[in-house]
Amino acid sequence: MKEFSLEKNEVILRVSRICYQCGECTAACPLRRVSQFNPRSILYNINAGIADNGDNCLWNCLICENCSITCPQGVDFPALILDLRREEKVSNDILAHREFSVIADFMTFFDKGVPTEFKGETAEDSEYGYFPGCLDYLDLFMDVGVNFHEIGDYAVTLLNKIGITPQIVSLKCCGHDVLFQGNHKVFEQLAEYNTEKLKELGIKKLIVSCAEGFLTFNRYYDLEDVEVIHISQLLSDKLPQFTAEERARNRDIKVSYHDPCAFKVFHIYEAPRDSIKKSGAKYVELRHFKDNSLCCGVSGMMNCNDMSKALRTFRLAEVKATGVDMLVTSCPKCLAHLNCLKHETEREGQEVEREYDFEIVDLAVFLGRLLDESRFP
Repeated sequence: MKEFSLEKNEVILRVSRICYQCGECTAACPLRRVSQFNPRSILYNINAGIADNGDNCLWNCLICENCSITCPQGVDFPALILDLRREEKVSNDILAHREFSVIADFMTFFDKGVPTEFKGETAEDSEYGYFPGCLDYLDLFMDVGVNFHEIGDYAVTLLNKIGITPQIVSLKCCGHDVLFQGNHKVFEQLAEYNTEKLKELGIKKLIVSCAEGFLTFNRYYDLEDVEVIHISQLLSDKLPQFTAEERARNRDIKVSYHDPCAFKVFHIYEAPRDSIKKSGAKYVELRHFKDNSLCCGVSGMMNCNDMSKALRTFRLAEVKATGVDMLVTSCPKCLAHLNCLKHETEREGQEVEREYDFEIVDLAVFLGRLLDESRFP
């Protein structure tokens, strides 16, 4: 795997020793808003030989990339955290949504990938492959008012619209969550199967609609002859402008966009926005965006706790302040976590009124629905 060619201790020492304690990482860290989490202190303690960095500090990090983006020394703090977690056992008291990790583990025992039944035209011999990720598993376990399967339906329909008839690729889980949880054994088994499967199918361009899948395949796999593309990149480049009539119909819709943390390494910022603007909807930027975007609060399906909820509350408060009708994102996990708070009806045992009247949708669903409505009003 790309990021883990060095021995664990060598990576930790290499990363930590270039820190000169300026504190930029701590200022940029979203967790610092809601806790005493301190990247600078963790780096200091490593260099000072201090083992204790506080309760659960190893597992609280969101790996959101904000610290590494702002670091003047180029310290890759997320890589450090991943290596510190390597082969450590995350406590079940910390780990949220354990069922997804169990599914990933089960997949290593069976020669079968994720479900692949989606609408739209497909071709078994296409060099383009579309991988839906774990959309149907999210539908099975996440009751947050979202039809995740719809993302795959609209993704294939939109690909057809821009002239691509893909194979629907039944890979196993990309391994993002187990990797972020330190379970390299399972991750490497998943990656080995998926890499061989892509070769077997003759896939040259792998299209995903999940930001975490895009990150994992691009950064942590060795796919020598396969280009991994997020669907927003294709839509930005190939989707034509909506017609004048369609744009006029959409111009009263106010939309904003939530940048997934998984896109920050590759600066996938303009493609989703360009795709939204093609619809003619009125685009409104959030206060924190692109490199400075706020995390939805959960990384690797861990830490669904008061801190992560506070971060989601910050984010949805920003959205509410803009007065938009829709918040669009490109990450099913962000979609799940933000909608979870949006649809909350009980807090500390007391019923609460819903505070947010905007819809939170995936990019493919946003564009696909508008095209459907334009043609079949």
